Amino acid sequence: MASQVSPGILIKERDLTNAVVTGALAIRAAHASSFAKGPIGEIVNINTQKELVDTFGKPGSYAEDWMVASEFMNYGGRLAVVRTESSGALNAVTGAAGVLIKNEEDWMGGTGSAEVFAARSAGTHGNSLVGVLVDAGADYIVTLASDPANVTLNAGDSLAFGAVTATVISGDWTALVVKADGAITSASVLTDGGATVAVSAAKDWYLNTSVEGVSLSAIGPRPASTQFGLDNGFSGDAVHFAVIDRVQGTLVERFTYLSKLTDAKDQEGGNIYYKSVINEQSRFIFQGAAPATDANLGGTIVLGTASTATAGAFVQFGGFNDRLGFGADGSGYTSGQFGEAMDLFLDTEETDIDFVLMGGSMASEVDTKAKATKVISVAASRKDAVAFVSPHKGNQIASSGGALTSTQQKENTLAFFSGLTSTSYAVFDSGYKYVYDRFNDVYRYIPTNGDVAGLCVQTSNLQEDWYSPAGLNRGGILNAVKMAYNPNKADRDELYQARINPVVGLRGQGITLFGDKTALSAPSAFDRINVRRLFLNLEKRARRLAEGVLFEQNDATTRAGFSSALNSYLSEVQARRGVTDYLVICDETNNTADVIDRNEFVAEVYVKPTRSINYITVTFTATKTGVTFSEVVGR
Repeated sequence: MASQVSPGILIKERDLTNAVVTGALAIRAAHASSFAKGPIGEIVNINTQKELVDTFGKPGSYAEDWMVASEFMNYGGRLAVVRTESSGALNAVTGAAGVLIKNEEDWMGGTGSAEVFAARSAGTHGNSLVGVLVDAGADYIVTLASDPANVTLNAGDSLAFGAVTATVISGDWTALVVKADGAITSASVLTDGGATVAVSAAKDWYLNTSVEGVSLSAIGPRPASTQFGLDNGFSGDAVHFAVIDRVQGTLVERFTYLSKLTDAKDQEGGNIYYKSVINEQSRFIFQGAAPATDANLGGTIVLGTASTATAGAFVQFGGFNDRLGFGADGSGYTSGQFGEAMDLFLDTEETDIDFVLMGGSMASEVDTKAKATKVISVAASRKDAVAFVSPHKGNQIASSGGALTSTQQKENTLAFFSGLTSTSYAVFDSGYKYVYDRFNDVYRYIPTNGDVAGLCVQTSNLQEDWYSPAGLNRGGILNAVKMAYNPNKADRDELYQARINPVVGLRGQGITLFGDKTALSAPSAFDRINVRRLFLNLEKRARRLAEGVLFEQNDATTRAGFSSALNSYLSEVQARRGVTDYLVICDETNNTADVIDRNEFVAEVYVKPTRSINYITVTFTATKTGVTFSEVVGR
């Protein structure tokens, strides 16, 4: 038995057959690409196409990758997605130059935290965002009847309106923004420095102030004090936060009645310190350095003061807004950057996946082969997932726009796959389908590795893991207008012998997966998709059962319980046509005294997998009228 240093479970396979079939369990597929937005270098679980759009944006430069993922989900699959690092990608910020903030962990480590606001993900999408912080702010926008002589109207100056004292925030006599200790109306008079100037209009500042076309009142009612602030002897600590898309002129996110107090809590005990809420809950923006005073919208800012400060320490800071800029999408990923993203899926204890999608082609065939090799190596290393691989786009579609002959397409496709490793943990297909991209209103060719993986998901949902996903009953490809390469019978024979599953358009039958081989070149029980998927299903079930006996007593009772549970499951699989026969050995014959003394537990499972039909022969024989059939067939 292989040596294990720390407590764990080792699943082993033994092939005692000479022919046929292989498989993998399909629910969630690993996928990596460069996207318009989203965290970089972090696994994100995606369960719907809407989540894919919301998290990573619409298809852009790498539309093939995006649409492979989307097509996989059309069959009922879910995704574990990593956005690859892309050369030149930058987050939009309020500073003088963009900064690459890969993800939240990167931000928490200090990257970009000197910025007042930073977009949560790299890309030009952040350049349209505006972060807005606003508290009660100024009181009035005052219009005087004339320019008062001998009276300065600089920010911070104190003015007398009769018995009311006002502090100038900004503006001039035509639109003077002030904070006052009493009411100012159109009947008020400026009485300062010997001047007597009537007020021709006085408007509520909060109700008549907008940021990027969005009124402050649309963000929320004028904030004043939180209950936490009042309970602790403070006033004026309340603040609203909003994110505005200045290009669309729309409010895309808001949080109301936050606090400037670092330890402020709501009535349920939740943190309402404005900076913490933004960084923990905003979908669009990080907040770093304290905002500077905005002369147009308010007074001095006092932020982050502990609630043990002297009462009255808070001064209104009105509103603060900052446009983000300098975000960049980057030039796309290299095969090395793709490999780094895929490495995140290597740890079987950290990530639970069933498939690995290659996605689309890269610019060169060499890089596409490197991409294919990487996804295969991830699946083969994990040994609990299957990689799905399509050929290089240039193998079937000429980049110059000219057409390749079907012979060229076949030879190119055979050559692409010939150098890829032999393994039962991968599936090759021949397909590039023509589909409609509704987001960009164009038709484009995309590889079918997402479809083939999707057919496995669909087969599991409608029947079982151990059924073949190919053929007219279960192998129909969705959303395909046509195929770039439609192999004929002779081509299909060559492709199949080379471990490549043909994707073909059959007259009157639609476009169909017409093969169920894995990438294993040697004849084996594991050279078919349904057997590989059967064994992965059984192995995952056995692992879950084994986890239940880990650290238990290695005695007859434990062994009998494990055997009974596994036999019960195998009996169910047999009833559902997954195996024709099986045998579980877990007793004193293989758990000898020496095995027990080494703190090991051994179970051996023998399985006869059900095989899929790949070749059908039907013979018709004509006989003479007077001959009986029993004479011909001997029965």
